[in-house]
Amino acid sequence: MDSDSHREREVRAARNQSMFRSVNEKMAELNDSFGASTGTYAIACECADTGCLATLELTSKAYEAVRSEPRRFAVRPGHVIPDVERVVEEFDNYAVVEKVHLAGAVAEAAAEGS
Repeated sequence: MDSDSHREREVRAARNQSMFRSVNEKMAELNDSFGASTGTYAIACECADTGCLATLELTSKAYEAVRSEPRRFAVRPGHVIPDVERVVEEFDNYAVVEKVHLAGAVAEAAAEGS
């Protein structure tokens, strides 16, 4: 893959994942209401695939831990893109990935803008 294509892929992946993060932030209020009784948050998979409709279940503490780092996203197993992100934690039903290089910078900028 040439460097321009790789750069475009990094930017696109970070923007897509940032969009899912934004959706999940909007769902946070609803999750707070239900989380009190269930102990978990239901969120959209934050992978780079805009066609992904998978959902994840995380504890509220786990969700807040992912949100505390602007380069990090929660994704389904198998939804990792190794050339633009690295796995920092793995669980049975999801993984926490961290954007690297240009993708990380784009994710940080998107988080600051929201």
